Amino acid sequence: MIFLVFWFLILLLIFLAVTGKTLGLREYYVNTLVYIFEWGATLNEQYEEEEGSVEEDMPEDFQHKKPRRSSSASDLGIINREKSDIIDAKLHETNVPEAKQTTVSVLVDDTLDFITAGMEAVIEDQVTNRFSAAQLPSWNLLSRTKYSFHFFNWQLTLLWIAGFMFRYYVLVPCRIALFGIAIVLMIVSTSIIGLVPNAKVRKFLNRRCMLMCMRIYSRAFSSVIRFHDKENRANKGGICVANHTSPIDVMVLSCDNCYAMIGQKQAGFLGFLQTTLSRSEHHIWFERGEAGDRAKVMDRMREHVNDENKLPIIIFPEGTCINNTSVMMFKKGSFEIGSTIYPIAVKYDTRLTDAFWNSSAQSYGRYLWSMMTSWAIICDVWYLPAMTRGENEDSISFAKRVKRAIAKKGGLIDLEWDGALKRERVSSKLVTLQQKLYFERLARTTTLNAMLEEKSSDILNIMQGISEEERDELLKQIDEQDDEEEMIRKISSLKPKFKIGDHDADEHIKSD
Repeated sequence: MIFLVFWFLILLLIFLAVTGKTLGLREYYVNTLVYIFEWGATLNEQYEEEEGSVEEDMPEDFQHKKPRRSSSASDLGIINREKSDIIDAKLHETNVPEAKQTTVSVLVDDTLDFITAGMEAVIEDQVTNRFSAAQLPSWNLLSRTKYSFHFFNWQLTLLWIAGFMFRYYVLVPCRIALFGIAIVLMIVSTSIIGLVPNAKVRKFLNRRCMLMCMRIYSRAFSSVIRFHDKENRANKGGICVANHTSPIDVMVLSCDNCYAMIGQKQAGFLGFLQTTLSRSEHHIWFERGEAGDRAKVMDRMREHVNDENKLPIIIFPEGTCINNTSVMMFKKGSFEIGSTIYPIAVKYDTRLTDAFWNSSAQSYGRYLWSMMTSWAIICDVWYLPAMTRGENEDSISFAKRVKRAIAKKGGLIDLEWDGALKRERVSSKLVTLQQKLYFERLARTTTLNAMLEEKSSDILNIMQGISEEERDELLKQIDEQDDEEEMIRKISSLKPKFKIGDHDADEHIKSD
């Protein structure tokens, strides 16, 4: 009897996945869980308040000392990050003050802010904590809690045991069965569809197959996915970009639309899925370490997006998984093609499950198991209006504009840092960029810009004070990559050789 009920439920879930319908049971299940967790949190708070009032009436020597909870700086909220925000505002402001200050006064004032901001970053920076799971607002009866120590009263203990039995003895068997069925259906259907010669028929069958398989996959995690603003959804060609939290982002998005995928070639189970998907549709897989491959990838992307008969490409420009609290720097590659961009904001609800994948500490198989043994995955997806690159807008500015729109819609923090810092050291380009931003601030707010303009005219005055033959010989000594300071230094060192007689040129050289 149990066996028949089990397979009846499996077949019912498959039927609902194929038709795209729902009975509303998952939503009811999620709402019930949230209600139970809120009730459990209230129980724990009441217990702590009662125990605290009893201990106040007891002598100090007899009071029970509770183990201290270990918490991070972010939990305690001891970092206001005031100076970090001030520095960021200074570097990105564009207003030019009417009365400019001296360079020394601005440097002294900014130095104090930089020192304080540096101390704030040492305690808790804005980057590295984006690569680890965010702390939960309250305990969800799973293994990972907000604190390393969590007190259980008998009611919560019974609730945890009941939840454990339900997850591992009811949910997990059903989910494994659904997951296995989805894999078999995907392998068989893509193999058959790939043999269909007619392109239109193959595309139609592939769309139906992918929607069916991805919806079955989502039910294997008890996913509740809410799609908003579907009128902005991409249909033909184009590039869709979204923030990246985990590999199941593709599954979440593919429950409502079909996409061609582009990404790094993977090994193991992910590599197997890539091969399976490529049998019935055009996907772009590449080796990230091969520089020559990137040029080919760009050409293939241009060819793909210009063909309206092909599916829109889904890209995660961050290049790595972020813990869904922020959006980090978008790589400019996908924004250089000049095609229409369809932004998508993805936001997970962590009350029941944290969907973030920390690939540095967790294998993909272990991650899938943690998702299957969790309560449910709740996710909101927003389709933003299509965005196109401005006439005088470069790819970097376009990428920032799209990223800012996604962060705002998803309620995420917009960060300028590169997600590659998850595995790499800070690149020299990033350091140079910060230096350039601060130099522009000095040129904008101090008298430094006037000094630079005066020094730039020195080269012209000196070059006008020598003969044409001497000028040609001098140009041979100057490297094309020399900056203005280096050029003036070389001209000054060569002055005796050319016997420059122009008084104004001499004065310029002496002043430098």
